[in-house]
Amino acid sequence: MDKLTVENEIFLPQVVQLIREGHHVTIMARGNSMRPFIEDSRDKLVFGMPDQLAVGDVILAEVTKGHFVCHRIERLAGGVVTMRGDGNVVGTEVFPVENVRAKLVQVVRKGKTYMLATSRIWKCYSAVWPKLFPVRRYLLALYRLIWMGQWPERWKRK
Repeated sequence: MDKLTVENEIFLPQVVQLIREGHHVTIMARGNSMRPFIEDSRDKLVFGMPDQLAVGDVILAEVTKGHFVCHRIERLAGGVVTMRGDGNVVGTEVFPVENVRAKLVQVVRKGKTYMLATSRIWKCYSAVWPKLFPVRRYLLALYRLIWMGQWPERWKRK
């Protein structure tokens, strides 16, 4: 099957329009910033209207005009959202709450659908992972080593 690739600047505004019309929209995950819970080209993300927001929610936001990011809310205060990717150890995005365009409602991974509002395992991820920030870099390194097989060259057998 052929794959169609469309630039985010064209594609994501159309996604947002469909969501505003009341549809849920499914897109393939791209990028590694939400690793280890969302994997590039493996997981499908289902977005819906951002009705109620809370710390721990994964959202799609237009952080600046035409620049969209899908990350987890780290802080909500005074109409300002701070979010960070699960796989990021540095860097956050800070923007007005009005820039939130969609909320992740389901993740489809290897044929299994996780309903984020009711999935106990996903709620656990969302509650625990952000609190592990001080040790996140080490946990991500272990993840890359063990599950992704990304061993440093000096560790490989010759």
